Amino acid sequence: MKVSVNKLDALKRELDIEVSQDRVKQKFDAVYEEIKKSAKIPGFRPGTAPRNILEKHHSKLAQEEVIRQLLPETYEDALKKENLDVISLPEITDVNLGATLRYKAKVEIRPDIDVKDYKNIKIKKRSNEVKSEDLEKALDNIKKLRKVDAIGDDFAHGLGYSSLDEFKEALKRQLVIQKESENKMQLEREVIDHLLKNAKFTVPESLVARRLHELHHEVHDYFAKNNMPKEEIEKKEKELEPKLKDQALEEVRIFLVLDEIAKLEKISRDDHMPNSVMEFLFKNAEWVA
Repeated sequence: MKVSVNKLDALKRELDIEVSQDRVKQKFDAVYEEIKKSAKIPGFRPGTAPRNILEKHHSKLAQEEVIRQLLPETYEDALKKENLDVISLPEITDVNLGATLRYKAKVEIRPDIDVKDYKNIKIKKRSNEVKSEDLEKALDNIKKLRKVDAIGDDFAHGLGYSSLDEFKEALKRQLVIQKESENKMQLEREVIDHLLKNAKFTVPESLVARRLHELHHEVHDYFAKNNMPKEEIEKKEKELEPKLKDQALEEVRIFLVLDEIAKLEKISRDDHMPNSVMEFLFKNAEWVA
């Protein structure tokens, strides 16, 4: 198999692939053997028609099947041969099947990412303590939402608590959980900002376009579930387009940096990768009071 790679820009590559005559012939032989098993041809029982008769009746089917099987097989072989780390689906063009099979595959490769200083990131500890003023503020908010004059034992009884003190304890636990979550989100944001500041690389357009497409679907579904008319949804999407583009770009940059750290630290690159990497970064951070 012959492969030549043409560099289109920083990340885009076009592969010109030619599959050898021997491999094409082997695939045709295998495909015709499969066709022979079930082909219904007048004058022949299934499995007995000779090759020239099969070619006469099923050449188009055989060609389509040879292409369908050889394209993914040889594309993967070409990537391995050229050691290309591809992050987009290939755009296949100029497919030409004769004695050999030739085609072009346009792809986008993973950028080289130099992630610096991701260990021992300085992180300031945050307290999850809920102060009395935090609790009083939460009680005031409940009073306004419920439109009650006062929150006492009767109010607590109505919510299933034995006393106001028991209700306050339960509310305090909820506030602690909320504060823990807010602090964790803020710390993650600080770590990510540090990583992005120290990582310079070209962002693949295909990943950004894919994420932007997903965000549009999320926005559309959100407004549709809230019974917004189709025309209004389209108007909203246009208004949000610049923000969605920025968000897509940011999310792809974050993903690629975390994925690079996962690769370097041999962390499993599955659906849980972002959380696993963040846990690793927090574990290896320099925590300061």
